[in-house]
Amino acid sequence: MSFLTAVLSVKQGAKTLLETPFELKAHGVTALFGPSGAGKTTLLSALAGLIPNQHTRGSVIHSKYGPWETEQFHLAPEKRGIGLVFQHQQLFPHLTVGENLSYAQKRQHDGPKLTFDEIVAIFGLGPLLKRHPQALSGGESQRAALARALINAPRLLLLDEPLAALDWTARTEILSALSHIKTELQLPMVYVSHQWDEVIQLADHVQMMEKGTITRSDSLAALTTDIDFITQEQRLASAILMTQVSGHLPDERLTELALGDQTILVPMITAKPGTDVRLLIRMLDVSLVAEPVARSSILNTLACRVAHIKDHEGAALILLACEGQFFNARITARSKRLLELEVGQPIFAQIKATALNSPGPQDG
Repeated sequence: MSFLTAVLSVKQGAKTLLETPFELKAHGVTALFGPSGAGKTTLLSALAGLIPNQHTRGSVIHSKYGPWETEQFHLAPEKRGIGLVFQHQQLFPHLTVGENLSYAQKRQHDGPKLTFDEIVAIFGLGPLLKRHPQALSGGESQRAALARALINAPRLLLLDEPLAALDWTARTEILSALSHIKTELQLPMVYVSHQWDEVIQLADHVQMMEKGTITRSDSLAALTTDIDFITQEQRLASAILMTQVSGHLPDERLTELALGDQTILVPMITAKPGTDVRLLIRMLDVSLVAEPVARSSILNTLACRVAHIKDHEGAALILLACEGQFFNARITARSKRLLELEVGQPIFAQIKATALNSPGPQDG
């Protein structure tokens, strides 16, 4: 089900800045990913109605609430029910954080709603409510800006590289909060980034952009297990496994995650048993063995099946099936020969894994 469908055209004089179809799913996070200058911010601005009409002739946008843009009609930005967050300061400087939130809450749209107290708790704003924007750090300012956008009850949230200027700790805190919001509100979001590590932590769908057009649209799961894509873009070769917290080992500072009938250990995370957790598996952190190794510094060995093999430049890219999910390994041609790998063959994968949904994830 779609939240909106569009054909977007943005021109500046004789120069075409954007010319592409676009579809947004009704639920989940859609990431716009591509290099700087690919047209990601222009696309977001077109959706928000921020580009003057004379530059968007030919654009058509239909949302589930009705038309936003046609040849004869342009719905004003403030009537589209959109929350928009950029990477730079957006709070009213003369109001405190609490007053900024109250101002937005009084002007709510008809999208999914959270209470003032819920928003404050999710973004950790309690100690900041009486501060003015100039007294905030970059991370604090972005948390407040996101909170203000969400307390406005938007139908759609547009995020234009909101973490670009932040350090790792601030980025991790905000990504964790956005993951919570995604689950809690079922609010469609468009997330612009040229950082793949952000995309893979948050997105459900990915639209690849280049030179003002969308070159590929797919689910994150399909993209990260596509051998042809991985062959071309090995720097992006990571997969996501959906797991669930099954318990903690406090004496060893480890958390147990259930993947079907198998267990994965990661450094302890702050999540209760039963919590769904995304697990990041980097292709280069996977090694293959014919039988489990009794003693190893690598904590996790998963029973898998070889789903696909692709030879590439003296190496072999292996797609592994495990408990109904998929991830990748890259091994040498020699290793492939020694393991006598064939499609359908059982194999064991030794992995390092990163839990993404909780504050402060680390490799394990």
